[in-house]
Amino acid sequence: MEIKDKQKTRDSFLLVDSTIKLKKIGTLNKKYEKIITFDLESHRLLKSNLVKHDISEEYLDSNDELKIDSECIKLSQWYSNEFYSKQLFYEGINIGSLLSSEFNNFLILFLRNLLSLKKIIEKFPNATFICVPYIHKILNKLTDNLEILCEDDFEYNVKTGKLQYKITNSISIDISKDNFQKLKKISDIITKMLAKKDNEKIDNDVIALIEFDPIKYETIFNTSKDFRNRIFLYNRRRPLAYNRKSLRILQQSHVIPYIIPKELLKKNELNGKERTKEILNELDTFFQKEKQLDDFFKFSNNRFWNLLKPFLQQLFTEKILEIIIEIENSKNFILEKNPSVIMVLSENGITEQILLKLAKKFLIKTVLLQHGSMLDSNEAINYNKSQGIFPILSDKFFAWNTSSKKCVLSSNCSDEKIKIVGSPNIDRIFLQKNNSKKNTKKVLLLTTGPRNQQSVGHSIKKWEEYEETVKKICKIVTKQDLELIIKQHPDLGEHDFSEKFFKEFPDIKIIKHGEVLDLLLESQYIISLGFSSTVLEAQVIEKPVISILAEHDVYGIPKNALDSCLISKIEDFEKNFVQLVQDSEFSQKIIQNANKQLENDFYNIGNSAEIILKEVMKND
Repeated sequence: MEIKDKQKTRDSFLLVDSTIKLKKIGTLNKKYEKIITFDLESHRLLKSNLVKHDISEEYLDSNDELKIDSECIKLSQWYSNEFYSKQLFYEGINIGSLLSSEFNNFLILFLRNLLSLKKIIEKFPNATFICVPYIHKILNKLTDNLEILCEDDFEYNVKTGKLQYKITNSISIDISKDNFQKLKKISDIITKMLAKKDNEKIDNDVIALIEFDPIKYETIFNTSKDFRNRIFLYNRRRPLAYNRKSLRILQQSHVIPYIIPKELLKKNELNGKERTKEILNELDTFFQKEKQLDDFFKFSNNRFWNLLKPFLQQLFTEKILEIIIEIENSKNFILEKNPSVIMVLSENGITEQILLKLAKKFLIKTVLLQHGSMLDSNEAINYNKSQGIFPILSDKFFAWNTSSKKCVLSSNCSDEKIKIVGSPNIDRIFLQKNNSKKNTKKVLLLTTGPRNQQSVGHSIKKWEEYEETVKKICKIVTKQDLELIIKQHPDLGEHDFSEKFFKEFPDIKIIKHGEVLDLLLESQYIISLGFSSTVLEAQVIEKPVISILAEHDVYGIPKNALDSCLISKIEDFEKNFVQLVQDSEFSQKIIQNANKQLENDFYNIGNSAEIILKEVMKND
């Protein structure tokens, strides 16, 4: 790496993020006129060391945030343009589409940084910018007044992609992707050995469940015993079973765990390596279409393909082998087991996309089963599409309720494509209703912070506001002599609370991963901050829910939640919560409102699994 050693001037600006660890932090303000941070981790570091600094988003306005979200959704569909030729295809599958979700998440942060940097340069045209390598890659296309931070001042902070591996319902570990795959292979082999094998030749149609969690979808696994169809579980991202409970469910069901034969996996890996070289050469040709790509990648009338190109090339280079192998694995699964129906929970994952597209080729029926509550505002339609929530590729959509059906219809989906079946996960919760504990003095706070699939998810200010709101809730609840448990959203892209937060509330239990049902059953009151499907689960077992409006929920919360929860601003929370705790009639009224909403909106509570498996096999 080239190190430029110019003498620093009064106008030297330091631009940093968490890709590096800064040394000699205490002297930074003496060396630089201004310091600007570009992510939460670097902001926290400087703040804790009392280093004066700006935050990059301070140079953006609210309109910029909205523009970034809408443009990213459009730009992440770049691969679908007509002028893009066969270079992007393998086995009839557009490789660009498989990477659209990952590309969208990358693009959000990229455009935030790009726009922030442009505005910083415009405001300080005479400054010299000393920056970390990642920012330098963007900035060197915008100005010549820059340098890479001297290596004497930092060391690399190597960040590897982490995945969650569940050990028990309450214990999970975050590990590297390579180690995750090693653990998954071992786990899947053991699962295959211990799970009941069905060698009986059955002429009935075959059902394939893709990336299903045996615990969350326990009712489907249990109901499989009542059907003569062979049902296979095809999990490539998640383990087939990850703890004793999930293994037991699988063992007692008639669902057959599918593992790719070792020799076939090796063959696909070898073939994949050969094809990777060919495809990357073809992609090089594709990326030479500079004019078309330059015309497409524009934001606020600014072209940025020259900035984006190396990042997109790197993404393809890193992912292409994995994609080819997964396409071959999925094709082998289809040819070997010949499923009549493929059922997925999302159209966003790589495994799901591959199988849905191969299904068209092999004339296999496909079903998208709703897996979470839907954002039903008009503004959320395009976002829902980008998140794989709507049935764009699937032949059928199995909806939870009338609200969900109405939401999907707003995306121009045909009525004939939608069937209301209920929710297997809600059934699972409903069947545990009698195990719900009363008068426990426990309060469960469900928190969902700013989402990194949206621009707001990278906002330092929004995260700090969110954490301050959580602090207020903690103080109010504990003042009532109640035990508070915080259940964070399990998304690995969501930040953890700061060290200061943990020091301030050492007695509050904070759980990020694991089964939420046990927590719901043990709690007397439920508080929700940020949109969460778990609110509905709490209502099914008749827990009173207070939902606090959060500014980072840019698309609002579902209407059925608005109609069934006690909705509160944080300013009114203490008054509402005290009334909930002290007034049993008030608490009961909230429960009754929720019951009424569930009764009006939900069908088939308790037996949706049977309906789903029957509907799956219909020939319509």
